[in-house]
Amino acid sequence: MLLSKFSNEVLSRGPGAILPQNLDHFWLKTIQKLCDDFLDRNFAVDQCTSTLDTGDPVLVACVHEALRHSQGQGIEISSDELAEDVTIYALSVTMETIRRESDIQMPLPTMQDLLSIDRIVQFGKINSKFGRFLERACIISENEKQGEENWFQRLKKKILSRISNS
Repeated sequence: MLLSKFSNEVLSRGPGAILPQNLDHFWLKTIQKLCDDFLDRNFAVDQCTSTLDTGDPVLVACVHEALRHSQGQGIEISSDELAEDVTIYALSVTMETIRRESDIQMPLPTMQDLLSIDRIVQFGKINSKFGRFLERACIISENEKQGEENWFQRLKKKILSRISNS
C-alpha cells in the first residue's frame, strides 16, 4: 500500500521527485524512517557486521528510478550493487533530514550524483558527528577483515579510497 501511494504521489512526478530535497515533509519523514530501519538492520553501531538486505521496496524503487534516469531503461544490477546503492540513498536522505533540521549547509544532490559515495564522504568531513556515525557504524573503517569481499566491504573500500585521495 505504501509503495502504491509513493508511486502515485512521488514517482509519477518524474525522476527528480526522488531527490531528497524535493520530497515534501510527509515523504521525507516516511522515507527517513525506512532509511533508519535499513541502516539499523545493516549497520549496528560498533559492530561491523554485514547482511544482504536490500531495503524496503520504496527505497529500492527510488534507487531504480535514479539508475533508470542515469543509465536508461532495462538496467540490470546485482543484489550487491543494489544494496550498496540503497545504502548511499539512505545516507543521502539522512543528510537531507540533517540539512532541514539544522543550519548546516551542503550542496544538494542532483540526479547525476545522488548515488555518489563522494557526496557522503565530503559531508562526513564537513560534519564531524556524521563522520563519527559513519565510523561507528563501520560504514567507513580502516580495519577491514581479510577474506571474501561482499558489497559492504567494497562500499567501505570505495569510501576509504575517496577519503585518502582528498
